[in-house]
Amino acid sequence: MARSPQADSSLYAKLDPTYFSDDRVLLNLLNDEHLYVPSFNYFNTFQTDLQPFMRKVVTTWMLEVCEEQMCEDQVLPLAINYMDRFLCACNIKRQQLQMLGATCLLLASKVRSSSHLPIDLLCAYTDYSVTHEHISSWELLVLSKLKWNLASITAFDYVDQIISRHPWGVHQDLLRRHAHTLIAVFYTETNSIQTPPSLIAAACITSAYRGLKLPVPLIVTVDICASTGVEQSMLENLVQFVDQIVEGAVVQTPEPRATQDKYVTSGEFESPTYGQPETPTEVDNVYF
Repeated sequence: MARSPQADSSLYAKLDPTYFSDDRVLLNLLNDEHLYVPSFNYFNTFQTDLQPFMRKVVTTWMLEVCEEQMCEDQVLPLAINYMDRFLCACNIKRQQLQMLGATCLLLASKVRSSSHLPIDLLCAYTDYSVTHEHISSWELLVLSKLKWNLASITAFDYVDQIISRHPWGVHQDLLRRHAHTLIAVFYTETNSIQTPPSLIAAACITSAYRGLKLPVPLIVTVDICASTGVEQSMLENLVQFVDQIVEGAVVQTPEPRATQDKYVTSGEFESPTYGQPETPTEVDNVYF
């Protein structure tokens, strides 16, 4: 299977202590995040041919593409944010939803990755149901509907801002990986459409911390609420929902990649055929 360039190992800059200790950064994120949250649920009032389960199917496919290509963690939530904002502005047919998802992955990888997902590769992942020309033309359509405003704030942007500000952030690497996994899964849920990214990040960090059975979970909850301005009752409700997502998934140890995926060869790329993604009920057993 040909991989995109970001599937190769990359070098990452160390966290800048100035950036993550300046309260103005976190304050600006909190002040501006409402600009990138859809103002309404487009399934109820705008989209005439789409149903919530269709979004779940396509966003799960987007998650699988990102996992297979080892995309950077910020690509998926950004791509889904583009898709939700676009669907608030343009009524489409159900047959166009996967093409929209592929286009949003292309744009998000250009904005938040060192190397973007090739269009031909995205076409392969759709089993060539869309063409290079389709995605290229839809790229301009999505950009126009988003008014070229691609600097969206997502839950990913809050994770390091929250973790690095507190003593319990000593578990930073492990906690970050689990929180990013939960954020990616949560963004595939319809409930994420109008949920502020600060609340998503707060809930996923809290759920990850508790799932890892790290010490002083009550203090962590208080600290997260203080950092984000989230009410504790809202946080607990969303944490419960995140836990339900994990508990409701099928428990199964992933098979080796060589036997788990089946590929259909066509031209330069092979198109993978996926099964339903599986998430262990215990966060300790999540495979990264």
